[in-house]
Amino acid sequence: MSELPKETVHRTYIVHGAMPRMVTPDLAWVGGCASSGGYPTGNIGGEARQISHDPCVAYVIMGSQKTIMVDPGHFGLWYSADGQLDAVLKGRQLDYVYVSHQEIPHTGNLGRLLQKYPGAVALGDVRDYHLFHPEVDLDRLQPMKHGDKVSLGDRDIVFLDAIWKDLSGTMYVYDTKLKLMYTPDIFGHIHYEHENVCSTMLHEMPDDLAESIMKRPGIGPIYGLKARDQKLRAQAFRNMLKKYPVEIITSGHCSPIMGPRLQPVIDRILAVADSLPRGLDFSSIF
Repeated sequence: MSELPKETVHRTYIVHGAMPRMVTPDLAWVGGCASSGGYPTGNIGGEARQISHDPCVAYVIMGSQKTIMVDPGHFGLWYSADGQLDAVLKGRQLDYVYVSHQEIPHTGNLGRLLQKYPGAVALGDVRDYHLFHPEVDLDRLQPMKHGDKVSLGDRDIVFLDAIWKDLSGTMYVYDTKLKLMYTPDIFGHIHYEHENVCSTMLHEMPDDLAESIMKRPGIGPIYGLKARDQKLRAQAFRNMLKKYPVEIITSGHCSPIMGPRLQPVIDRILAVADSLPRGLDFSSIF
């Protein structure tokens, strides 16, 4: 992949806030926010077209024996994420890289990560990643199917077929110790620059601000929403949560959602899916 000058990239992909953050002693939150103010099309979003921030984030889970990065993250944030990884791993190697789906904001750094950590293996629906990364040895691309798992020593990372897919290869992952589910795009949200909440979790915000942000989905990435009744998928997600109960849920476009904000966010998303008539886009509900 050709490299754009760092200055060009940072006009759009500017890391804001105190990243990385340790969400728990074994869960690091890395990446940053993409600022709409740098896009060639100008500011986006409502409220008089204010500058909006779309979190482009990833996670590192540090087990007792092995580590995994949950999504490689946006290539435009590599200049910061590179150092963030050094800071959170503290000399440990990265053993696994989960790739959620074939999209630059999520897996744009895969080649760089596999070069930085020559012992790491990419896991997920990797059936076509050799086309994107012909330089990567095939044995470093390990296909996973629904229910497959890898052990980090004190926990398993379980790979799950996505209920809602952004692209055909979309998968979720679940940490059996943290009870964390990562759903790459759903649950994403944006915030406006003036709100000054970069690197802040929903449960750390005042009620009115958190409620405002919860009503602003940053992306409606559910393939086929306009053509299909979503009630069955909403129920399938409920069933998944019964089998894999969550205490943290997150995506590549939001903060870790946990504590008192967790259930209201889940309920809001599922209520939208339950009520979504055919022919409407997800974002039009809000």
